[in-house]
Amino acid sequence: MLNFFAAGMVAASALAQPVPAPQECVVEDAVVTWGFKESFRAYISGSIAQGEWLVEGDVTYETPSFRFEGGTGSVSPNRTQGNLRYEGSFVFKGHSGILETSLSNPVLKFDSDSRAVLFLDVVGDTMDEVSVQSDDVAFATVSWSEETIDPASGTWSITDAAVVLTEDGAAAFGTYPAGEEMDPMDIAVSVTPGCLEEPQQPWGIVLGALGLGALVSVLGLVFTRVRKSREQGRQ
Repeated sequence: MLNFFAAGMVAASALAQPVPAPQECVVEDAVVTWGFKESFRAYISGSIAQGEWLVEGDVTYETPSFRFEGGTGSVSPNRTQGNLRYEGSFVFKGHSGILETSLSNPVLKFDSDSRAVLFLDVVGDTMDEVSVQSDDVAFATVSWSEETIDPASGTWSITDAAVVLTEDGAAAFGTYPAGEEMDPMDIAVSVTPGCLEEPQQPWGIVLGALGLGALVSVLGLVFTRVRKSREQGRQ
């Protein structure tokens, strides 16, 4: 009986072990749509700054949003890790050249199934005439609560993700404080069909935990009854 109980505990322990990290899904297409900051665009194009913005490479602009297209990268099947990389830039100019800031080579790094960090190379002069030249600046956090996943077709889309400026982003850009909410971001990713996992529902996790607990409880009850039965037999 002890052997049976031990085997049950080994099985329960095996169920509780973390699942090995899955292989990555190679990104076939990824489009990021982001307005940056509508009020800032209005200021740049307005009568005070009398400026403009220019785009290059993987970055395009179609009112009212910038688009990052043609990116490369990979994501894990459960979407908790990965990155999207683009080669291109968007440059804000104003005040007859006094203000000129280039934001280039966007990278989105996913660090959970509901958050990513946007990295940018920042070069130029801020509105306070401070010169900046910093690569791989952790510019903003990107977070979301809703997403659409179709494992069969390999598509994953996020709409209206919240974008918040970081301390590093605020220091490099020089216009807004850390914690400033930027325009929301849309993300559409395509990978090899069948590579993405179905999102696990919270009740599935709960049921799994309850099932494991029930297995251990039943085995413990059986062991206790057998022990009592043997003790009574010796009397």
